Amino acid sequence: MANFEVTRDSVCMGDDADAPHHAEFSLETTLPFKELIITILDNYRLASVASPVVHWVCKINNVHVATITVTDRSYRQIDFEEDFIIELSSMNQVHFKYAC
Repeated sequence: MANFEVTRDSVCMGDDADAPHHAEFSLETTLPFKELIITILDNYRLASVASPVVHWVCKINNVHVATITVTDRSYRQIDFEEDFIIELSSMNQVHFKYAC
């Protein structure tokens, strides 16, 4: 098991009031990275944005691992990066960067 501290960018001034939008999860380190990211996304709320397409860059321990595309606030597509190397520790940082 490892801990994952999850944060995301704010998307507007009203959203800043709750920044840094923090959550923590304890997850098995034996999960493949794709499953790990999907598990985090299934349990962590990305902000709704009044736009037909929104992109979020997912970084784990400062390494770009995936880009999440949300359309119409309901459909989510995850494009995973290839050939990245991340060493997990007992506490890991996951950050979702708003990329419009």
